[in-house]
Amino acid sequence: MKIVKYILSSALLAVLCTLPLCGQRVVNRYGLDLVRVKGGFKLQDEAKIARHQIFDLEALPGDMLEPYSGKRVFLKDDDFHHVRTEEFVFKTYPGYELKLAVDLPEKQDGPVPYIIWIHGGGWHEGNYGAHSLHSRFLASNGIAGVRISYSLLTQGATFKDTWQDIQDAVAFIREHAEEWGLAVDRFGFAGHSAGGHLAAYAAMRIPETKMLVAMNGIYDLVNTVDEFVPSHRHDDYFNLASEESRKEVSPVTYVHPGAPYTILTYSGGDILVDKQQVKTFYRALRKAGVPFDYWYKDYYSHSGFLGTDLLEPTLMRILIACYQHL
Repeated sequence: MKIVKYILSSALLAVLCTLPLCGQRVVNRYGLDLVRVKGGFKLQDEAKIARHQIFDLEALPGDMLEPYSGKRVFLKDDDFHHVRTEEFVFKTYPGYELKLAVDLPEKQDGPVPYIIWIHGGGWHEGNYGAHSLHSRFLASNGIAGVRISYSLLTQGATFKDTWQDIQDAVAFIREHAEEWGLAVDRFGFAGHSAGGHLAAYAAMRIPETKMLVAMNGIYDLVNTVDEFVPSHRHDDYFNLASEESRKEVSPVTYVHPGAPYTILTYSGGDILVDKQQVKTFYRALRKAGVPFDYWYKDYYSHSGFLGTDLLEPTLMRILIACYQHL
């Protein structure tokens, strides 16, 4: 009977594996999705890439249409494990709680600086686990991390609710800073995508912020492009019908000469966030005399700085910047 079950299981597996790579997502080196076609692969989103001239489909790198499974080059698992993590509920709503996770260096000789990590997910999904890898790496190297949650569009929230949640999370962190061994006034914000928008908004508005890391974020909601975020699903969340409201929820509106040192990333294969977003923001920073670094890479996907071969150099550069600015 066991032999029969084994044969049946093997046969079923063989059938399933006739599907494209057993149904697994296939990406190239740049984090862009591939789909199987006769004779190889093509880019899943090539129609949108062509329509918006995101990059030239007639002059692709040689490895653009090749599946890729990257491995770490110089970072080891041990580089992420010299950390202790605690979780807390910092706010309660009817039906759900807002939690945060604190990643602290395994050994502390005194109060340490910290980054407040804000997850992405289009303002409608995601959770505080999103930047665990980044936060744990920095914490293993002396920079604590606090990964926060916030109310989402799918929970009936508006941006005003989300912004209040972020302020309440900051107040909770400050209240417990001594207990956790944090240097209360040596902090920055970081986030990706919608989290980049929220991190930039917080960094521009919360005094004493020393640093911002905004990866492929949205900064100007007055000037948006169809087929890129935000979309019509965010009309009520941001009150996009009002230009004045669009200004109020745009980080670029609050750029000022005293704004913190900023790292901006953008990748040339981003099909979710229009490239004008980062250009508008860095021009505002430059005009205000705010020190910033702009990291750009051709072809890489919206999440290119998070999960491709850019991850390791990105982590190292953020760590060095933390040592310099926090």
